[in-house]
Amino acid sequence: MAHTDQPVSKENADPKSVVEYWTPERFKSAKPLPLPAAKAGQDKKGAPPAQPTAKPESSDAQPPTIHLDPNEQQLYEFEQKSLLNGQVDPQAQGTFGAPYTSTRVFPMYTGSAANYSADRAYPYRTVGKLFFSIDDAAYVCSASVIQRRVVSTAGHCVHSGDSGGFYSNFVFVPSFRDGAAPFKTWNWRYVVVTGAWAFGGGGVPNAADYAMIEFGDQPMTSGGPLTKLGNVTGWLGWQTLSLNGNHTSKLGYPCNLDSCQKMQNVMSNNFQLSAPNNVEYGSDARGGSSGGPWVQNFAIQASGGATGINTGQNRVVGITSYGYVSTDPKVQGSSIPDNRWVQIWNLICGRPGNCN
Repeated sequence: MAHTDQPVSKENADPKSVVEYWTPERFKSAKPLPLPAAKAGQDKKGAPPAQPTAKPESSDAQPPTIHLDPNEQQLYEFEQKSLLNGQVDPQAQGTFGAPYTSTRVFPMYTGSAANYSADRAYPYRTVGKLFFSIDDAAYVCSASVIQRRVVSTAGHCVHSGDSGGFYSNFVFVPSFRDGAAPFKTWNWRYVVVTGAWAFGGGGVPNAADYAMIEFGDQPMTSGGPLTKLGNVTGWLGWQTLSLNGNHTSKLGYPCNLDSCQKMQNVMSNNFQLSAPNNVEYGSDARGGSSGGPWVQNFAIQASGGATGINTGQNRVVGITSYGYVSTDPKVQGSSIPDNRWVQIWNLICGRPGNCN
């Protein structure tokens, strides 16, 4: 009998087949994994769930340790490129009345000016697209680097949540834009998901809809030494039990915005609690944004900054999990990272070289 409180993991037994699977045609045809819709009866605000009282655990963010200029590898041709430097929808809200500000990450430059693009710079460059397959069909979610070899995403982006088990052919593309990979594509080696998701029946809200994936090392230049993903991109920190009573930047690639070809940033405060163990924020992001990080204090610290009571900078406090059947509410939900997050973190960091 399965232990629903225990994480579930899988090794990549055939890394070569993953490389062979991702042709330009498959990259281009990849569809957004639909943002899971809240179950019937969840569309109305009910009694707030009990809030955790334990002390938060955390891990610090880290800028890149290797300086590399973007080297655009075109995975496929995207015909609708735009040079607009940001389109902002300030303080919008849907029928739930949850305010948010939604913007394309900007400025974005091409050609020789690409080095000055925000989505190529830390901490944005920790965020990227996660490509994977379900029954040989190509899909995409969002994800973020949280340690040297470790990427966080949603549980529903790696596992069906029921007898369907794990998906296949995970590839991570940091700083993806318009079909291009400026810091190469990275092949997975190991994936772990919470028991709450793996044995939860695939429904949302779920108490722990998050997962972590280990990605293999690779040379960044021809004949160069093997390099770890996080040394190239840097990584975000994380902090448990901090999603309620907070303000976050929700980063990722929702396909209702710029056809999920450009990184987006939705900023908002917590709006309402949702059982079990979830918090909802205002957001206009839809399918494709699943798995993206909800980051507190997302910034390059100003002189004199970081003087409040929750100063942990660039820390993931949530992961995009679900929306609603109707798009009108314009809110998204995330499970609160708790001891189950720490549990899968300890498992993946226990593998040699992942976190040290």
